[in-house]
Amino acid sequence: MAGFAVFMTLVTLAFAGLLAASLLAAILYVAAKRRVRRGLSTRKAIFVGVVAPFLGLLWIAAAFLIHVQISNKLAHQDCGLSGDPYVTLPNGYVLGSHNTYDGYIRAPGAQTDVPIAGPGYVRSIMDLQFVDGKFVGTQFDFKTSSVLQFVFDTRTQAYQSFPEGPLTWDASNDEAQRGAQSYWKLYAEYRHHWPNYIFLALILGGEGGIGFLVWKSWTAASPEPANAS
Repeated sequence: MAGFAVFMTLVTLAFAGLLAASLLAAILYVAAKRRVRRGLSTRKAIFVGVVAPFLGLLWIAAAFLIHVQISNKLAHQDCGLSGDPYVTLPNGYVLGSHNTYDGYIRAPGAQTDVPIAGPGYVRSIMDLQFVDGKFVGTQFDFKTSSVLQFVFDTRTQAYQSFPEGPLTWDASNDEAQRGAQSYWKLYAEYRHHWPNYIFLALILGGEGGIGFLVWKSWTAASPEPANAS
């Protein structure tokens, strides 16, 4: 997902969340007010009912920030909503995609640059496999509008390429996204899913706690006035 698309997705989700929280707050306000009139709840239920949906929305945002840190620092991958997705392979190499369409591999500590291959990295990847300590695949050469077969030895960081033939960028991008040996297949193979489960547990735990707070405020009946003696 490209950077602008990620931004627009977050803005859309935030707007939808605020709209849903406002609607739920209005519903809870009306319902709590009726309970207060009937003496089934204290006036605290009205305040809790109005505030709870927005607390729930803030908790989701906080849980997402925690999820980002867990994904980046512990799982060594992107959070799943990034313009530059990446995963870290067992050998320490990073497999990623700049703006979701420029596949690359890079050695620990190395950084990608403008050329399609350089010290410790290969980019503009279409197909990719990892065999006997070597990355083997194809890449698109922008200068010649052609496909190169390449071999990158992770033990020596030696890079070799061989011309395969001309190809348009659109065709190369289609192969990179949907090809039988697309680098996205290797990306998916090494992507951890346990951060998503922690994220879900955080959301359910937090929202459950807020729901319990609402329930407690609703079931706390108003004290009956003392009878005059």
